Amino acid sequence: MAAVFPSADWCRAALALANQDPELPAALAGFTSDVGVAVLTGASAAPAALVLHLRPQAGQLALVALTSDLDLLDELDGALVARAPYAVWKALLQGTLDPIEAVLTRRVQVQGDVQPIIERVRFGGIVDRVLAQLETTFIDEGAQP
Repeated sequence: MAAVFPSADWCRAALALANQDPELPAALAGFTSDVGVAVLTGASAAPAALVLHLRPQAGQLALVALTSDLDLLDELDGALVARAPYAVWKALLQGTLDPIEAVLTRRVQVQGDVQPIIERVRFGGIVDRVLAQLETTFIDEGAQP
């Protein structure tokens, strides 16, 4: 069964797959910043914003919070925070939008020090492997969260 994006189930499934990837500990080595991610829904088919707070711990990513409250992002001092509308995240997940281009064109709004992410670009295969294993249905294509 496919996981619906954006949803808590999809986020938990993607995180579980990422934490099983053998390259993740190397990718996270020396990375200490918390990460905030927001899927901004606006006028999309998704019912509410989806906000994640992740923390690197012992070579894995721990889910600290999963909520619809955008105020959580304001509480993440020193964290790397990425915000984008649902349509942008969908394009990134489908591989029709390059992540670097999305940041450079400000389609993804990033706050915080991006240097640690740039240094880890070579680990992009982790995302590719997670997405290849995670059957995704998008909310605007008739799926129910």
